[in-house]
Amino acid sequence: MAASRLSLWFGFMAFFCMGAAYAADAPGNLLKRPTPESIIIAKLSQAIPQYKVTSVRPSPIAGLYLVQIGGSDVLVTADGSKFIQGDIFDVTSTGIAKWEDPALVAERKKMLTTINPKDSINFKPAKTKAVVYVFTDVDCGYCRKLNSEMADYNKLGIEIRYLAFPRSGIPSPSADKLVTAWCSKDKQAVLTKVKEGYEVPNLTCPNPVAAQFELGGRLGVSATPALWMPDGTIKLGYLPPSQLAKDLGIL
Repeated sequence: MAASRLSLWFGFMAFFCMGAAYAADAPGNLLKRPTPESIIIAKLSQAIPQYKVTSVRPSPIAGLYLVQIGGSDVLVTADGSKFIQGDIFDVTSTGIAKWEDPALVAERKKMLTTINPKDSINFKPAKTKAVVYVFTDVDCGYCRKLNSEMADYNKLGIEIRYLAFPRSGIPSPSADKLVTAWCSKDKQAVLTKVKEGYEVPNLTCPNPVAAQFELGGRLGVSATPALWMPDGTIKLGYLPPSQLAKDLGIL
């Protein structure tokens, strides 16, 4: 009789332990366990509280998460202990190309619709086939080169809409020149003059220069010229008119 009771006791305990283990792994309890996303947010928020983590999602590289923080994307390990800042590249049979985050590209494309063309300095062709917004400075060599070839872009049907991005920040002499262009009656002519190195008296007025500079930072602009394409992608650096037309699919 004692033996049978002992067997019953062991059977009960085995069943109890199995049930406890199952309960711990039940779907409802799994939700209570820290996820990589919650761990990453907690660690980054503690380490750099001045920056806001806006999104965390798996990256195309196994084991790393794509985290948007302070307007930039970084790759973070699942335990939140290490991160990498830099571009991801796709390796294909024809070469390599910068990988663009689909979610970020979609967000940029949506943001394009909120830009008022009246706030940009526009160089329009006779017939517009494509519109490209360009974050520009007045003192960078390739910004000047792009502007010097404006007639060629326009001949191909490309409308260039400039947004201000003074690389030296605000306040700065570069920012003052951009404000002067935006405050001028003939914005296109004055912007071209200051890019060509001509001295123009500074003007002030209500202007979008600071807001556009802040927008560029949120979009990840780190160099000029930066071309904001109709599909939401951003190409950093100068592109010749013919190459830009090919990238836009109009040539």
